[in-house]
Amino acid sequence: MPLEPSPDDVRAALRAAAPIVAARSVEAVLAATVEAACAVTSSPRGFAGLFDGRVAASEAWYDHERGWTPTHLHWEPGHGAPGRVCESRTPLIGNAFICIPLLGAAGAVLGFVEVGDRGRTYSPRDTRRLTALGDLAALRIAESAGGDHGRTGEQAALADVAARLQRRLLPGEPPSLPGVDIAFVYRSASTGVLSGGDFVDYYTRPPSGGLAFAIGDVAGKGVDAMAITFVTKYILRGAVHGGLLSWPTRPGEALQELRNGLLEQPEFGPESERFVTALFGQLDPRTGFVQLASAGHPTPLVVRRDGVERPLLMTEPALGVELGAALEPYAVESVRMGRGDLIVLFTDGIAELRDEQGGFFEEQMAAALAGCHGRWAADVVDQLLAAAEGFAARPPADDLAVLCIGLTDDPAVN
Repeated sequence: MPLEPSPDDVRAALRAAAPIVAARSVEAVLAATVEAACAVTSSPRGFAGLFDGRVAASEAWYDHERGWTPTHLHWEPGHGAPGRVCESRTPLIGNAFICIPLLGAAGAVLGFVEVGDRGRTYSPRDTRRLTALGDLAALRIAESAGGDHGRTGEQAALADVAARLQRRLLPGEPPSLPGVDIAFVYRSASTGVLSGGDFVDYYTRPPSGGLAFAIGDVAGKGVDAMAITFVTKYILRGAVHGGLLSWPTRPGEALQELRNGLLEQPEFGPESERFVTALFGQLDPRTGFVQLASAGHPTPLVVRRDGVERPLLMTEPALGVELGAALEPYAVESVRMGRGDLIVLFTDGIAELRDEQGGFFEEQMAAALAGCHGRWAADVVDQLLAAAEGFAARPPADDLAVLCIGLTDDPAVN
């Protein structure tokens, strides 16, 4: 099972990326990348350089205590760690170092980054962290060499690193469970990283056949908001998969664990305006029994044969609004779904879309979902998004996420 970065790893990588984006020359990009690489791997030394197809060269090396020292080092392809990674286009991990290539368009090798001497063995997780930074550095090297230092280049770089991190952290496909049909969509309101606060996640433990799921929204924008999104996701993942919570996971206990975990983060405090809305659910596909707990999140819709209903979800304040520890689990509401029924969860990015008269799309969602009973979840999501686009007077100003879960007529769970 692939290792997943911890919340602190993700936060460090995102913050370390900022100087790389801000760098205005190839030399500055390389220097910022080395310092970021040392920071996220706790390495005391590092260096980087360019590759021209014939030789890999570095003009300085970095020491955490002494700073930068000029040097003139060269490696031919296949010689030394830099020459070997530039030739192979793959990372190299040694006993006391790790070296990665900087890959540009179509896999062209632009250079390399190496860190080392931290006193313990480097891991595949370190490789993934450095690769994420290296992807961004390669973009900035190409842009800087071409003279494009404008805002468009910064946004493109930020968007690329966001996409790469999300591909590493989000599950690629919903789990395949007999009798369950799942679809979700996430759309950013920006081409950059500055508003990536919505998340969707789901959890299973074979062979139980049960499904837990979560959807949430982090207030605010920028790198810190995106970091909190990852922190939120992995507090929940750690609680569900790390043995802190029993399985099937009780939604009220999951939100209790999330609240207490978030309050340990430095971003949540008396002077902070940071908060998170979240909804956690647990589905037993055999019985159709769904348990839901909410912390300030919009109430989902249940599509039935005879219409669309909205549970009277007992929601509590958003996480971070109240700074005391949660001593008891959050309140839970139960819903029973039949075959062909669907439950649709969403963030306020779609609910708060407005028409020309100022009306909210949330008031039209039930009508938009009418007649969707028994349909595939992906079709329902598409229909809801099409209705939202037709309703809105202007493009979304906020990210949006929609998660749809349906019970099919699969005989395996009847």
